[in-house]
Amino acid sequence: MIRRHLQPEQGTEISIESNPETLTEAKVRLIRGFATRLSLGVQSFDAALRKTLGRDCSQPALERAAEWIAAARFPHWNCDLIYAIPGQTPDGFASDLDRAAALGVDHLPCYNLTPEEGALLADSLIPNEDAATRMWELAGQCAFPRYEISNYARPGCECRHNLNVWRGGLLAGFGPAAAGFDGRVRRLEPASLGSWLRGEPPEIDEIPAGERRNEIFAVNLRTVAGWTPELWANVPGADSWASRLRAARRAEAETSPEWFDISPERITLSASGLLFWNSVAEVLL
Repeated sequence: MIRRHLQPEQGTEISIESNPETLTEAKVRLIRGFATRLSLGVQSFDAALRKTLGRDCSQPALERAAEWIAAARFPHWNCDLIYAIPGQTPDGFASDLDRAAALGVDHLPCYNLTPEEGALLADSLIPNEDAATRMWELAGQCAFPRYEISNYARPGCECRHNLNVWRGGLLAGFGPAAAGFDGRVRRLEPASLGSWLRGEPPEIDEIPAGERRNEIFAVNLRTVAGWTPELWANVPGADSWASRLRAARRAEAETSPEWFDISPERITLSASGLLFWNSVAEVLL
C-alpha cells in the first residue's frame, strides 16, 4: 500500500516499529520486502525487568525475534532499550548494551524511564536519579556514538525520520497513533485501531507560530549536532539566525555557560547541557 499510494523515491527511509511478543518470522519477511529500518521494542534483555514494565514477552520469544531480524539483513535495525527501571543496576544495563550490540544492530535508542502521572504502575516506577545518570553515561560509552540525548548509531546509520522530526520537518502520519505535522499544526491519530477505523478525529496541537519556532529550536538542541544557519533556514516559519543566537545566549545566561557551545556557525549543547536539556528547554519555551 505504501509503494502503491505514496510512490517513495529511491533511497527513501521506511521505518517500522515492532513488539517482540507479536512478531513472527513471516511478518519479518513481509516487512523486509518494503521497509529499510526495523525497530524491536526490547526494553531490557532481563525478563524480570520486562515484567516490571508490564511486558509479557518471554526470553525465548525475544531471542527468536532478534534472530529473525538479524537473519533478514535489514539495511538498518535497532533494539529499543529502557534504563532506570526499578531493580536495574548499572552493570545490568551495561549488559543490555553489550547484548544489543552483539546482535548486529547499527542504531540503539536508550530511553530513561519516565512514568506518566496516573499511568498504570506509575507510583511503583520511580527511578533513582543517581543511577539513571550513571546509566546515561554508560550509554554514552557504548559501541556507537551518541547523536541525540537518547539515540546512538554507527556513523551514517542515524535514523533520518528522527532527524526530520527533531528539525521540525513535515510529516505525513497514517494509521493508529501516527503523528503528522504540516509546518503549523501537529496531528496525532487515535491510538486504538478500532477508534481509527471508526474515523474518530485526531488530536490537534495548534499553537502560535512563535511558540512553534521555539519548540522546534529547543527540541533539536537534544541532538549533538544542534543547529546551523542552514538547518534553521529550512524550518517552517523560521526567523533570523541572529534571533536564534540571541535566544541561545539568553538561555545560557539564565542557566549555565557550561551547558552551551555557541558560535556564529553553530548552536549546540555540551555533554552536561544535554544532561540538563529539560532545564534549557524551560527557558527557551
